[in-house]
Amino acid sequence: MSDWDASAAEWDQDLAARQYSRAAFASLQEVLAGAQLTLQGAGVIDFGCGTGLLTEQLVEAGAERVIAVDTSPAMLAVLDAKVLDRGWTGVATSSGLPDVDIGCDLIVCSSVCAFLDDYPGAVVELVDRLRPGGLFVQWDWERAKGDEHGLTRDEITQALAAADLVEVDVRVGFESDVDGHVMRPLMGVGLRPE
Repeated sequence: MSDWDASAAEWDQDLAARQYSRAAFASLQEVLAGAQLTLQGAGVIDFGCGTGLLTEQLVEAGAERVIAVDTSPAMLAVLDAKVLDRGWTGVATSSGLPDVDIGCDLIVCSSVCAFLDDYPGAVVELVDRLRPGGLFVQWDWERAKGDEHGLTRDEITQALAAADLVEVDVRVGFESDVDGHVMRPLMGVGLRPE
Protein backbone atom coordinates (compact mmCIF):
# COMPACT_ATOMS: atom_id res chain seq x y z
CA MET A 1 0.00 0.00 0.00
CA SER A 2 2.85 2.44 0.74
CA ASP A 3 3.92 2.33 -2.94
CA TRP A 4 0.42 3.37 -3.99
CA ASP A 5 0.32 6.08 -1.31
CA ALA A 6 3.64 7.43 -2.60
CA SER A 7 2.30 7.56 -6.17
CA ALA A 8 -1.04 9.18 -5.35
CA ALA A 9 -0.12 12.86 -5.74
CA GLU A 10 1.24 12.38 -9.27
CA TRP A 11 -0.99 9.52 -10.45
CA ASP A 12 -3.42 11.64 -12.48
CA GLN A 13 -0.54 13.23 -14.41
CA ASP A 14 0.85 9.83 -15.48
CA LEU A 15 0.20 9.44 -19.24
CA ALA A 16 -0.01 5.63 -19.05
CA ALA A 17 -2.51 5.73 -16.16
CA ARG A 18 -4.75 8.22 -17.97
CA GLN A 19 -4.57 6.35 -21.26
CA TYR A 20 -5.25 3.02 -19.54
CA SER A 21 -8.36 4.37 -17.81
CA ARG A 22 -9.73 5.85 -21.05
CA ALA A 23 -9.13 2.60 -22.94
CA ALA A 24 -10.66 0.52 -20.12
CA PHE A 25 -13.71 2.77 -20.10
CA ALA A 26 -14.10 2.47 -23.88
CA SER A 27 -13.96 -1.34 -23.57
CA LEU A 28 -16.56 -1.13 -20.77
CA GLN A 29 -18.86 0.91 -22.99
CA GLU A 30 -18.62 -1.80 -25.68
CA VAL A 31 -19.50 -4.53 -23.16
CA LEU A 32 -22.44 -2.53 -21.80
CA ALA A 33 -23.77 -1.87 -25.31
CA GLY A 34 -23.47 -5.57 -26.16
CA ALA A 35 -25.43 -6.48 -23.03
CA GLN A 36 -27.98 -3.73 -23.71
CA LEU A 37 -27.11 -2.03 -20.43
CA THR A 38 -26.39 1.62 -19.73
CA LEU A 39 -24.57 3.66 -17.10
CA GLN A 40 -27.39 6.22 -17.04
CA GLY A 41 -28.82 6.09 -13.51
CA ALA A 42 -26.67 3.07 -12.56
CA GLY A 43 -25.25 2.17 -9.17
CA VAL A 44 -21.58 1.17 -9.48
CA ILE A 45 -18.80 -0.10 -7.25
CA ASP A 46 -15.37 0.96 -8.52
CA PHE A 47 -13.22 -1.54 -6.63
CA GLY A 48 -9.54 -0.56 -6.52
CA CYS A 49 -10.49 2.95 -7.65
CA GLY A 50 -7.15 4.62 -6.95
CA THR A 51 -7.47 8.37 -7.57
CA GLY A 52 -10.71 7.87 -9.45
CA LEU A 53 -9.67 8.10 -13.09
CA LEU A 54 -12.33 5.51 -13.96
CA THR A 55 -14.80 6.95 -11.43
CA GLU A 56 -14.68 10.28 -13.26
CA GLN A 57 -15.77 8.66 -16.50
CA LEU A 58 -18.50 6.64 -14.81
CA VAL A 59 -19.98 9.83 -13.35
CA GLU A 60 -19.70 11.73 -16.64
CA ALA A 61 -21.52 8.86 -18.40
CA GLY A 62 -24.47 9.15 -16.03
CA ALA A 63 -23.82 6.74 -13.15
CA GLU A 64 -26.10 7.95 -10.39
CA ARG A 65 -24.28 6.37 -7.47
CA VAL A 66 -20.62 5.31 -7.35
CA ILE A 67 -18.96 3.71 -4.35
CA ALA A 68 -15.22 4.04 -4.93
CA VAL A 69 -13.23 1.52 -2.86
CA ASP A 70 -9.48 1.47 -2.30
CA THR A 71 -7.11 0.54 0.53
CA SER A 72 -4.69 3.43 -0.15
CA PRO A 73 -5.60 6.43 2.04
CA ALA A 74 -3.54 8.77 -0.15
CA MET A 75 -5.29 7.64 -3.35
CA LEU A 76 -8.69 8.07 -1.69
CA ALA A 77 -7.66 11.54 -0.46
CA VAL A 78 -7.02 12.61 -4.07
CA LEU A 79 -10.43 11.26 -5.08
CA ASP A 80 -12.12 12.86 -2.06
CA ALA A 81 -10.73 16.24 -3.19
CA LYS A 82 -12.18 15.68 -6.69
CA VAL A 83 -15.57 14.72 -5.23
CA LEU A 84 -15.65 17.91 -3.16
CA ASP A 85 -14.30 20.15 -5.93
CA ARG A 86 -16.71 18.83 -8.57
CA GLY A 87 -19.76 18.54 -6.33
CA TRP A 88 -20.34 14.86 -7.02
CA THR A 89 -23.11 14.12 -4.55
CA GLY A 90 -23.52 10.55 -5.81
CA VAL A 91 -19.90 9.49 -5.19
CA ALA A 92 -18.79 7.99 -1.88
CA THR A 93 -15.30 6.71 -1.08
CA SER A 94 -14.48 3.84 1.23
CA SER A 95 -11.58 1.66 2.31
CA GLY A 96 -13.92 -1.35 2.53
CA LEU A 97 -16.81 -2.96 0.72
CA PRO A 98 -20.35 -1.69 1.30
CA ASP A 99 -23.10 -3.81 2.83
CA VAL A 100 -24.14 -6.92 0.94
CA ASP A 101 -27.69 -5.75 0.22
CA ILE A 102 -26.60 -2.74 -1.85
CA GLY A 103 -27.85 -4.23 -5.13
CA CYS A 104 -25.63 -2.33 -7.53
CA ASP A 105 -25.85 -2.60 -11.30
CA LEU A 106 -22.15 -2.80 -12.12
CA ILE A 107 -18.85 -3.63 -10.44
CA VAL A 108 -15.60 -2.61 -12.11
CA CYS A 109 -12.15 -3.70 -10.93
CA SER A 110 -9.28 -2.07 -12.80
CA SER A 111 -5.82 -3.62 -12.35
CA VAL A 112 -6.47 -4.65 -8.76
CA CYS A 113 -7.51 -8.32 -8.66
CA ALA A 114 -4.00 -9.67 -9.26
CA PHE A 115 -2.89 -7.93 -6.05
CA LEU A 116 -5.53 -9.59 -3.85
CA ASP A 117 -4.53 -12.30 -1.38
CA ASP A 118 -7.72 -14.26 -2.12
CA TYR A 119 -8.84 -13.27 -5.59
CA PRO A 120 -11.57 -15.93 -5.99
CA GLY A 121 -12.95 -15.15 -2.54
CA ALA A 122 -12.97 -11.42 -3.28
CA VAL A 123 -14.94 -11.99 -6.49
CA VAL A 124 -17.58 -13.91 -4.52
CA GLU A 125 -17.80 -11.04 -1.99
CA LEU A 126 -18.07 -8.46 -4.75
CA VAL A 127 -20.72 -10.40 -6.67
CA ASP A 128 -22.81 -10.53 -3.46
CA ARG A 129 -23.23 -6.77 -3.93
CA LEU A 130 -24.59 -7.08 -7.48
CA ARG A 131 -28.30 -7.10 -8.19
CA PRO A 132 -29.61 -10.00 -10.30
CA GLY A 133 -28.80 -9.09 -13.89
CA GLY A 134 -25.88 -6.93 -12.74
CA LEU A 135 -22.51 -7.00 -14.48
CA PHE A 136 -19.00 -7.68 -13.14
CA VAL A 137 -16.04 -6.40 -15.21
CA GLN A 138 -12.34 -6.58 -14.40
CA TRP A 139 -9.11 -5.69 -16.18
CA ASP A 140 -5.81 -7.27 -15.14
CA TRP A 141 -2.44 -8.01 -16.67
CA GLU A 142 -2.09 -11.47 -18.14
CA ARG A 143 0.51 -13.55 -16.32
CA ALA A 144 2.96 -15.08 -18.73
CA LYS A 145 4.80 -18.31 -18.02
CA GLY A 146 7.48 -17.67 -15.40
CA ASP A 147 5.97 -14.34 -14.25
CA GLU A 148 4.94 -13.78 -10.66
CA HIS A 149 2.42 -11.01 -11.26
CA GLY A 150 -0.88 -11.04 -13.12
CA LEU A 151 -3.65 -13.54 -13.70
CA THR A 152 -4.14 -16.21 -16.33
CA ARG A 153 -7.25 -16.49 -18.48
CA ASP A 154 -8.10 -19.75 -16.70
CA GLU A 155 -7.79 -18.16 -13.25
CA ILE A 156 -10.16 -15.36 -14.22
CA THR A 157 -12.63 -17.75 -15.88
CA GLN A 158 -12.63 -20.07 -12.87
CA ALA A 159 -13.05 -17.24 -10.33
CA LEU A 160 -15.97 -15.68 -12.18
CA ALA A 161 -17.66 -19.06 -12.69
CA ALA A 162 -17.12 -19.99 -9.01
CA ALA A 163 -18.93 -16.77 -8.07
CA ASP A 164 -21.92 -18.11 -10.04
CA LEU A 165 -21.59 -15.54 -12.81
CA VAL A 166 -22.90 -16.55 -16.23
CA GLU A 167 -21.99 -15.56 -19.77
CA VAL A 168 -18.37 -15.39 -18.57
CA ASP A 169 -16.01 -13.99 -21.18
CA VAL A 170 -12.27 -13.47 -20.77
CA ARG A 171 -10.31 -11.77 -23.54
CA VAL A 172 -7.88 -8.95 -24.21
CA GLY A 173 -9.86 -5.88 -23.21
CA PHE A 174 -8.00 -3.34 -25.28
CA GLU A 175 -4.64 -2.56 -26.83
CA SER A 176 -3.03 0.81 -26.23
CA ASP A 177 0.47 2.09 -27.03
CA VAL A 178 2.15 4.51 -24.64
CA ASP A 179 5.61 5.61 -25.77
CA GLY A 180 6.29 2.27 -27.47
CA HIS A 181 4.98 0.18 -24.58
CA VAL A 182 1.84 -1.76 -25.57
CA MET A 183 -0.75 -2.36 -22.87
CA ARG A 184 -2.93 -5.44 -23.52
CA PRO A 185 -4.73 -6.31 -20.27
CA LEU A 186 -7.21 -9.12 -19.99
CA MET A 187 -10.82 -8.22 -19.39
CA GLY A 188 -13.06 -10.64 -17.51
CA VAL A 189 -16.82 -10.15 -17.73
CA GLY A 190 -19.66 -12.00 -16.05
CA LEU A 191 -23.36 -11.48 -15.43
CA ARG A 192 -25.20 -12.26 -12.21
CA PRO A 193 -28.17 -14.42 -13.20
CA GLU A 194 -31.70 -13.04 -12.79
